[in-house]
Amino acid sequence: MKLKNKDFIGTLFVNIFILGFIFSILEILFSKYFFFSPALNIPEAQVDVKKEYDTSKLEFPRDIKRSTYTRDKNGYRPYSKNFEDKGIILTVGGSTTDQRFIDDNRTWQSNLEKELNLAVINGGVDGQTSYGHTFSIEKWHSKVLKSEKVDAIIFYVGINDRRFEKGLETISGNIYDSPTPLRRLRTYLSKRSYFYSKFREVKNKLDFILGKETDLPDGIEKIGHNLQNPNFLLKPRKSNYLMSEVNMINPYERLFEKLINVSINNFPYASINIVQQQDPKCLIDKLENNSIYIRVSRKEMQGIDKYCSGLASIYKAQEKVVKELKNQKINLIKMYLYNPVPDNGFYDGLHTNSLGAKYISRYLKDQLKIKFK
Repeated sequence: MKLKNKDFIGTLFVNIFILGFIFSILEILFSKYFFFSPALNIPEAQVDVKKEYDTSKLEFPRDIKRSTYTRDKNGYRPYSKNFEDKGIILTVGGSTTDQRFIDDNRTWQSNLEKELNLAVINGGVDGQTSYGHTFSIEKWHSKVLKSEKVDAIIFYVGINDRRFEKGLETISGNIYDSPTPLRRLRTYLSKRSYFYSKFREVKNKLDFILGKETDLPDGIEKIGHNLQNPNFLLKPRKSNYLMSEVNMINPYERLFEKLINVSINNFPYASINIVQQQDPKCLIDKLENNSIYIRVSRKEMQGIDKYCSGLASIYKAQEKVVKELKNQKINLIKMYLYNPVPDNGFYDGLHTNSLGAKYISRYLKDQLKIKFK
């Protein structure tokens, strides 16, 4: 009996060793441990990937069934290299800039590129804030793009920065901005390890199929990639929540000021276009007198008053910083006042589909400031 147990254990160890050896070989062959790209150091940035998504339930009309999502070795979605000599526009933002579930050829950057005959580069990173944008400008975009080639930068921002309306305390605990050592390890493995990345891919697909909403580590809700918009109210209701006080919002103002200055220092020839993005759940009439309205029932979305007022606080802080800098290269685009994207251009109350992307590009075409050399 003891001999049989020894034989079993010995066989088990041999099999484990063989499997481990095979897995190690596959990991080395298909991993990116020896692949270099500045984008690999940016949490949640996608690098050298191509994925197909069933987006039939997200589009309006429903004639678009599948979408291709591609990121090259520099972490950028496809753009026309033929337009580079005419000019380059770098776009920076979160998931509404990234547009994970819109086809490569239908993003607002792709549409804008055709409108302007300029190369429009998509540098969006899901969940990233102005803190992450600053890091990306310094450690990613400035390492890949030649400063003299970039004519304009578009910051499509607002939604993710809302978590800073009461201060910057959430930076230290947020995976998108300042990861802990464990999160840094997870980011490292997800970008380089073949098996770990496959595991993450399967999990993300499952979450998407289930329409799962995710909570950010700092407790702020993230309106996930659901399959339908909330029920928008026919008559917006005024928010009961006041905007942030000056002492609370001041740290964010300094953060946003740093983002602009870092961008100007790294890309001195580029104009800076700050697009205060539209959120269909909120209707911001005037910042001065707290005329902020909600378009979703409080029963359907708890905390919607605080959400919209917090967003307005961020936009007011950004406007204040731009006025203080008094730099002619900075162009503030108040998209939230005009709301050019119709409700059916969104698919989950925040992210746009292909129809929404068309409206964004049309709107931005006439609003951008581009400094040609």
